Amino acid sequence: MFNKIEVKEFLIKVGKRWLFPDLSNKITWFVVSIGGTILLTPVLLKQLIYNWLVNTINLNAGQYFTLVELQSDSPDYTIGTTLIVLGLLHNIANRYLLYKTAVTKLIELEALNEVDRLLFKEFLEDFQSDSLSIELLRDHDFGNSYHKNGTTQLDLFVDTWNTAEKEFLDVTLETHKKVLWSKCREFVCELACGSHFIGSGPILTCIPDAYRGTDNWPQHVDDRLEMLNNLATECYELHRGFILLSRRKLKC
Repeated sequence: MFNKIEVKEFLIKVGKRWLFPDLSNKITWFVVSIGGTILLTPVLLKQLIYNWLVNTINLNAGQYFTLVELQSDSPDYTIGTTLIVLGLLHNIANRYLLYKTAVTKLIELEALNEVDRLLFKEFLEDFQSDSLSIELLRDHDFGNSYHKNGTTQLDLFVDTWNTAEKEFLDVTLETHKKVLWSKCREFVCELACGSHFIGSGPILTCIPDAYRGTDNWPQHVDDRLEMLNNLATECYELHRGFILLSRRKLKC
């Protein structure tokens, strides 16, 4: 549901629009302008304009029309006031429709956000920030051995979070999640190809048995260890960034 801050901001925004109506609507502006012109234009000037219009019609149509003599020397307040009132009523109706549209969109957005909040909660259960996998990505140097349980959450994420049921409805969140998933999948594949159990397990190492226990590694081993460490750091940063982005967008 909406939190107090969102409700307060929305009410203030709507209140400003009602107290200070937007007259930029072309129809409203046109009608109100005509009404104001009728009220403010002196009778003499209006009579001159009317005479000019009649003379123009007579000249172009070849027929003779006369202007009915004005009954009063005061402005036509009824017509002018009516036009202004109609213009303002049109503006109010227009603002009301915009308000109802905004409310509908806000309700729809909240419903979509609630779906994503539930999915984000599931994501945190599968791949939380204090998991062994995040600790492995953040702190481990793959020149050292590691426990097989260190990749449990990573494997779960890679195996199960690439389905339609695990897609976020928010396009931005889903895009960042896919980037995270792709990078984690790349890391898991590289780690699986470049490591093996020591003895019968459960400890694994990325150092070939011929060089394990020494510091005299060939260049290709150093290159592979550097690649794994860089991939792990990148996965950690993407995971952290995705969580922060999700919390900001979903406000949770």
